[in-house]
Amino acid sequence: MPHPRHGLFDLRPPSTPAEWEAYHRIRQDVLLEAKKYAVEHADELVPGHHPLLLWLDQKPVGSIRIDIDSVGRAGLRLVAVDPDLQKQGCGRALLRLAEEFARAHGCTRAVLYATLDAVGFYAKAGYQEEDWDDVYVSGIVQMAKLLCDATEGETR
Repeated sequence: MPHPRHGLFDLRPPSTPAEWEAYHRIRQDVLLEAKKYAVEHADELVPGHHPLLLWLDQKPVGSIRIDIDSVGRAGLRLVAVDPDLQKQGCGRALLRLAEEFARAHGCTRAVLYATLDAVGFYAKAGYQEEDWDDVYVSGIVQMAKLLCDATEGETR
């Protein structure tokens, strides 16, 4: 299956030790829980989990893990863009390519946990607040988006 592309952006799994280092470095640099973030995550290699790097002109600029569940949902996890490149369209490209990846893998819905300061970003991309998980975490908003086009006759 080809890797999703959008303009100069490309989304693909890390495949070399240097790419894995970039994947983890971006996550550590960005995530609120950076001090708790461990490089060795067994979840990265679980079937149905897809760690991916966003590339811009052959440079890794973002990371995401997409977890595909048995009911056709794509969990967008630990979405991160290099702090030096934020507010320049990388996050929008990452989200667009992640959704394309999820659709290509048969997902009908994308779900995520958003920090309070990221809710507006996701809302502009079509995500809505929705309690899709029984877990409650203070300062986190659960959001979801249908990945189908109603005009295609698909119901989700």
